[in-house]
Amino acid sequence: MSILESDWKKFKELRKVAIDRFCQGVLADARTITEHGALSPQARYGMLYRLMRDRDKDIVRTFDHYSRSRATMALRMMVKHDLLADAELSVLSEAAREEIADAVRQPYEIEWADEIMRQD
Repeated sequence: MSILESDWKKFKELRKVAIDRFCQGVLADARTITEHGALSPQARYGMLYRLMRDRDKDIVRTFDHYSRSRATMALRMMVKHDLLADAELSVLSEAAREEIADAVRQPYEIEWADEIMRQD
């Protein structure tokens, strides 16, 4: 379902905000992993590789289909990944907000290597 022209214009701005937050989050998680001294270099490399592989899939699903007909799906993914606040989404029409209302926020968490889990 295609969104209204007014929502499409707002979507383009929200998309910019969300992609910046996505990239900042990936970089912050990568920094956290690489600086974790309790992990061996091999474990950090493996974690970093998995992080980039998984997030690369998400960035494609969320941001690569740039069209009005796919905007609702993209917004749902942005909400799922907790990239936009409810206040930011409030600029959209009631119809657009209803379309994404059932999206469940699932913020990213780092999946620590077994090496760390055994030490705790």
